[in-house]
Amino acid sequence: MNEFITSVTEAFINFGTSNLMIIMLVVFFISVILKFLMFYLIKAEYNFSSAFETRTHRFLNREYKEGSNLKKFHDVVKFILEKTFNESYIVRRKMFRKRKEDSKVAALNRMFLVEIGAKSLIDDTLKQTQYHESGATPDFKGISKYVFNSNPYFNKLWGVIPIGLTNNVFSRLPSLFIIGGIFGTFLGISQGLPALKTIDPGNIATAQTTLGNFLESMTFAMYSSVVGIFLSVCFTIMNAFMSYNSLYLGLVDRFTQSLELLWKETVNGS
Repeated sequence: MNEFITSVTEAFINFGTSNLMIIMLVVFFISVILKFLMFYLIKAEYNFSSAFETRTHRFLNREYKEGSNLKKFHDVVKFILEKTFNESYIVRRKMFRKRKEDSKVAALNRMFLVEIGAKSLIDDTLKQTQYHESGATPDFKGISKYVFNSNPYFNKLWGVIPIGLTNNVFSRLPSLFIIGGIFGTFLGISQGLPALKTIDPGNIATAQTTLGNFLESMTFAMYSSVVGIFLSVCFTIMNAFMSYNSLYLGLVDRFTQSLELLWKETVNGS
């Protein structure tokens, strides 16, 4: 039994020392790619919420003559949401079809299902607002969180990779890289120490070879820690500059405040 455990441990140590840094680098690069893709999606979601806020203020400033006769809260919200969608995607695509940068944005929107996600967001919002025409002020914060959290196109990358769960993993990834580096240090030490038992003081050549192998193991041990710390620092900086949570809170606040302003403005809500 002890021999079996020893052999398994040795195989694990040998595998770890040979592949640990490669695994950490592969995980880092895959995570960086996913981080950029997720950030693009949440940024598109934020842009839609910001555009809705902008058009809400234009409506309150009486800039939309076609919506001046609308009095019911649900009708006003529907008007502004549809106007936001048309001006953000449909009209812009028609006006700037020949411009390369806009065609690229349109292609990315189709790739990430942004327009479908916006339509789903509008439908979910209107399903909520149709029940609020009078009475006490609705919980618009709860409505905003619901419509964004229940949106499958904005909550999952390509409808497959859950963004919330992946973001939680990314927030812990810097610590995991440091742990991986420390783990690699212990693997290198564990691989090198047993060789010291075989040193024969009377055989200088063999002793030098053994010490050389031990130093190679120690070099790996130090390199793995350096790589782990470096990857941790890089990903920490990336998390700071591409914060999912801050954008999410911002888009929910903008959407909530817009609904609240429209509620106060409408006749039945005043």
